[in-house]
Amino acid sequence: MKTLMLAGTTLLAANALAGVHIENVTRDIKTQAPDGDAQVMLVQDGKLHSTTGHGAFIIDGSNIIIVDDKKREYREMTKEDMKKLADQAGDAMKRMQEKMKNMKPEQREMMEKMMGNKMPGGMGAAGGSDKPDTWEAKDLGKTDKVEGRSCALWTMSRNGALFEELCVVPFGSLPGKENLEKVFKDLAASFADIGKQFGGASNTAQAFGRVNGYPVRTRRYDADGNYRGNETVLTKWVEEKVPASTFAPPPGYTKLALPTFPAPH
Repeated sequence: MKTLMLAGTTLLAANALAGVHIENVTRDIKTQAPDGDAQVMLVQDGKLHSTTGHGAFIIDGSNIIIVDDKKREYREMTKEDMKKLADQAGDAMKRMQEKMKNMKPEQREMMEKMMGNKMPGGMGAAGGSDKPDTWEAKDLGKTDKVEGRSCALWTMSRNGALFEELCVVPFGSLPGKENLEKVFKDLAASFADIGKQFGGASNTAQAFGRVNGYPVRTRRYDADGNYRGNETVLTKWVEEKVPASTFAPPPGYTKLALPTFPAPH
């Protein structure tokens, strides 16, 4: 999702033309052996289809479709649905934080261990704090070469600690960039209400928006400031016609109701 936000906050070009096919591969830094299947993003006429491991994330105008290929199920939501879910999630988060403030230290520590890594990134600490994460983008003034492309090195820091290294290329160097304008504007509008509820989501988008280009390689840091074992690399970006059926729920899949959050009591 951060890659989508990064592209969305910086791709402001002309009207959509040909479709775009983008592929990224996660691989071992040392051996270059792939870790799982390629992540594929298809864009056509302001619509987007992005694979998510065992499913897909689809944007068609103001509608968002989340597909689970393993279970042959999908959920569909409008911008209004997103706002309602964001409001419910915000209320639930505040109630959880208030409850954790009143816990005994050992209880709070246990809850933090259980929830800390599962909390949505940048939405505030689990131990009752509602302070969102702070993000910083820094241009290192250095270049590297990835899959034959020369790219500029940037780092992203979260709360002062190194989080990711990005090697980026100008959007103008990639074909079909014009087709991405509308879809990312719609994406930003759809997630605007989530950003209002969770300040960290807005902070993250703003930081990635300062990176001047598209990441052709992403490497993540561990707690000691060293690279983790793998990296995500752009391996394909071409213009091609994408069939309209790509942006609809697959035939025969079951439509599920949207999730709800417990009412306050």
